[in-house]
Amino acid sequence: MKKILILISFIFLLSGCWDYNELNDLAIIAGVGIDFEDDMYNVTFEILSTKKDGDTSGVTKAYTVSAKGKTITEAFMNNGNNMDKVAYYDHVEIVLVSEEVAKNHLDEVSEYIIRGSNFRNEIYLVVAKDSKAIDVLEATSKEKPVASIFISDLLKQSSKTSSAGYYEPFTKTLGYMLTDGEDAITSMVSVRNKEIVLDGMALFKDFKLVDSLDTNLASVQNLLNNFKANTVLFRKSCGNNKETVLSIYEAKVEIEPNNDKVVVKGRLNGRINEDACGYDFRQTKTYIELEKEFAKIIAWEMNKVIEIEKQNQVNSLRIGKTYYNTSRIKNFFLWTHQDFVYDLNLKINKKGLVFEVKDEK
Repeated sequence: MKKILILISFIFLLSGCWDYNELNDLAIIAGVGIDFEDDMYNVTFEILSTKKDGDTSGVTKAYTVSAKGKTITEAFMNNGNNMDKVAYYDHVEIVLVSEEVAKNHLDEVSEYIIRGSNFRNEIYLVVAKDSKAIDVLEATSKEKPVASIFISDLLKQSSKTSSAGYYEPFTKTLGYMLTDGEDAITSMVSVRNKEIVLDGMALFKDFKLVDSLDTNLASVQNLLNNFKANTVLFRKSCGNNKETVLSIYEAKVEIEPNNDKVVVKGRLNGRINEDACGYDFRQTKTYIELEKEFAKIIAWEMNKVIEIEKQNQVNSLRIGKTYYNTSRIKNFFLWTHQDFVYDLNLKINKKGLVFEVKDEK
């Protein structure tokens, strides 16, 4: 929130000719929502309020403006025509699209965004899951007055909680969609009990949403992608609803495809977060046992992600591109018919002691 206040102040101070009235003529857009219903696009702007209304709380507020159109261009134009201010896109945080848009209309939306000079390159593409984009942007509260900024922060802060958030500049996401042997992924959000929550990851093939991962598998996807996966949790059950929980806080994963198989190599550092199973952590053999067991569990969870992407022929892990880079053979989906072998070196750190076990599957 502070950064938005700073940005508004910065605009105000850009030159001597700027005064409050001129600033108040701008509609500073924090986020854009795009829905598609009844053969019409519905574009929603979440706009930061710059009016002086006597509120001295210092809290940045926002409101939404929406308009429909038969084309994405028409919807944007109609939205601009409905406002008494000039649309200002330089501080857009996210572009939020509904699942319908993500499945069937993302190519048109992407073309509009990329050829329009108004949008900056650092925006994030996010999919609204089981919700309309407009409903997500309007799910604000006193504590979270600007939905777009909250979603952006939610994605970035997830590395400290679940590691399920994924965010890349839109230009990079678009590059994945356009490159052979690569496909894009984006985070998904939804509204639950009037709260915006991170709700998994969207998998794209070209410009179409084809499947999704839940939040647990989204964190594993980030682990495989080496994307800010600092708190990935894995659980080992010991019956009677009891379990031991391991968190991976540091990892380096390499995926190496060849003509015969695909090898997933990883060096993983983790710590035990919870233990309801009664392990004796004073014993070296306890660590050795848990490293073996958790290495198998991690490989199993990784394989779940791989199987989903195999079924959809989604190259979000860029395996097809990696194979092409090493072999120069344009068989971008050879890996979908191959076996995967997991070679994981897991270290569990506890009280300054480090023990290492190598597990091969």
